[in-house]
Amino acid sequence: MHWGFTLLIIAVIWFIVYLLGRYFKVDERFDWTLGPLFLLMRTKRFNKLITRIAKKYARFWRVFGNISIFFGLLMTLASIGLLIFSLTNFFIPIIPVEGPTVGLIIPGVTISFRTFLYLIIPIILIMIPHELAHGVVSHADGIELKSTGLAFFAIFFGAFVEPDEEDLMKSSYKTRMRTFAAGMFPNLLLGLLTIPVFIFSANIIAPFYYPPDGVLIHEVVKDTPADSGGLKRGIAIFDINTTHIDTYDTFSIYMNNTKPNQLLVLNTTEGTFNIRLDTHPDYNQSGYLGIRSITYREPKFPWVWKFFPYFFEQEIMWTLVVSFGSVLFNALPIPFVLDGDKLLSSFLFQYMKNKKLALIILDIFRFLALALFLAVLIIPLFKYGFVPFG
Repeated sequence: MHWGFTLLIIAVIWFIVYLLGRYFKVDERFDWTLGPLFLLMRTKRFNKLITRIAKKYARFWRVFGNISIFFGLLMTLASIGLLIFSLTNFFIPIIPVEGPTVGLIIPGVTISFRTFLYLIIPIILIMIPHELAHGVVSHADGIELKSTGLAFFAIFFGAFVEPDEEDLMKSSYKTRMRTFAAGMFPNLLLGLLTIPVFIFSANIIAPFYYPPDGVLIHEVVKDTPADSGGLKRGIAIFDINTTHIDTYDTFSIYMNNTKPNQLLVLNTTEGTFNIRLDTHPDYNQSGYLGIRSITYREPKFPWVWKFFPYFFEQEIMWTLVVSFGSVLFNALPIPFVLDGDKLLSSFLFQYMKNKKLALIILDIFRFLALALFLAVLIIPLFKYGFVPFG
């Protein structure tokens, strides 16, 4: 689907939502805030739970907030450093990279809607601890909580905790630092904890599956040799001609060495298929079958889902991407919207006696972060365009 058509569909959906919201007066009936491309759904149902957690373990949450300050500032420096490296690497390649190093996750544009489904669990794992930490840590420091809720903006969604802004602005800079930094630390912890899960993912699923042997088709592209030849999702391929296929890597290497119009004899779980290859749409010298596949692991038990290894792998990979990506982005000192800016400003005004100098330093960081982010995001578009990465 062309990205322009996708954006048109999204605009039409939001137009309908906006009209219905105005008709049913959701602003007045539910204390929601509705705009042309955004919706804030507020509730006070979770206020008592957050209050109970915050008051019962107030000392722990203050320590948690102090640790969050250290790692939040560290992530601010790391994020700016990575942007500098990415921009430098674009003009003077140090590490060869095909395509942009920084990109926005835009369903229908940079990722498919099918891939976006794999992001739902990681986003929830990021969103709930992030906002809960904001609310609990601020409340442990005596800041009243107004509401919690869900936020929708264009194609993105999230959650929020709304502390009393007047209480927060009257509080000490140390309290503000703890409040603003608290949300980033759980996301960083999630990313760090996901690394060993990613490394040992094969060992985690090993009790339920036999060792890898073959490739499993998880998608057949329409109007391709695979489609016309009768291949279906869920079929496992074990041999191509006289070559045994034990993993996806073996399959990929074999297919890269095929030629257009070459005949393949596939030995599969559904019998033998004779399929003549087409010309690859991206590489004219290679043959094209028209499937998307993964390494096949035969389930040991009939109730085990054969696609779970792929699902598990995708969830872990996107949890890593979203957790570290959200921390690094949110740590940037871009004013008004990101926690990194609020944390850095509170830190500078807390520890610098000369407030004018603190403001100058803050503005330098703000300009640097915003300029670098926009440069790394926009400049590669002139060379690569919108590059889908999932």
